[in-house]
Amino acid sequence: MDIANNKLFMSLKELGVDIEGTISRFMDDSEIYAKFLSRFPDEDRMTPIKDAIKAGDNDALLKTSHKLKGVSANLGMNTLSQKAEVIVSKLRNNVFDGFEQDAAEAEKEYNIICDTIIKNR
Repeated sequence: MDIANNKLFMSLKELGVDIEGTISRFMDDSEIYAKFLSRFPDEDRMTPIKDAIKAGDNDALLKTSHKLKGVSANLGMNTLSQKAEVIVSKLRNNVFDGFEQDAAEAEKEYNIICDTIIKNR
């Protein structure tokens, strides 16, 4: 698959997603990477984070934020991964405030990426 002619890859690259580096980690199989990307919006990864914040469940918040951090990093969504890492880092350092704002920032990036993927599937 030609990266330069793939609308999904080019649209995500404009958002700062590391397309080339991630395809390399996918053993240069851009078709498999595209399949993983197309599935990304199908699992709601933000509601569990927001629910954990509302419930004050820091264990669930750590688990769900860490999952978002890892999945997004594996798919080259470094900005989203970094936003989720803020929450993970706070929890690991026993800082228990500001999660609503952190989640809102992650959700904004998440929604932009999901919308872009959906439009270009």
